[in-house]
Amino acid sequence: MIELLVTMIISGIIFLLVFDGVEIIKKFSLSVNKRITVNQTTLYSHQFMEHLMENADSVIERDHRLLFYREGFASDSVTIGQSAFILESRGVTDTLFAGYIDYRNTSLLDNTNHIDSLFINCVLNTKDSVWLEYGLPYNRNAYLNSIEEDEDYQ
Repeated sequence: MIELLVTMIISGIIFLLVFDGVEIIKKFSLSVNKRITVNQTTLYSHQFMEHLMENADSVIERDHRLLFYREGFASDSVTIGQSAFILESRGVTDTLFAGYIDYRNTSLLDNTNHIDSLFINCVLNTKDSVWLEYGLPYNRNAYLNSIEEDEDYQ
């Protein structure tokens, strides 16, 4: 009888330890899942911005808005907000670089409206930050579109 009681007590202790361990594993997997989601969101934003810049003939900045031109027409627009970039493309609105830290750009041919390169500082894993760099392709002839041609994005 005493041996059975000791076995039950030891089994109870083991079950308590196992259930505490399961809770720790759940918390750890949840934090890993959150970090992966943040990285996937940043990767999506990076790939989309890279696509926009690589396919643009020129980019104009006006009133915290980037206008991406293809073949002389404004095809896409990105509004630079306080905490995110808002993409407007083919009637679809999406958020890029949510929680970005800072951004900079360099002008094309001493024209302050036409952008050659874009740099975005964003957060990874809530502790690290990275500067992402985007530029117009060097082998593409840039069309210097006038600002008046973008009536779709006024």
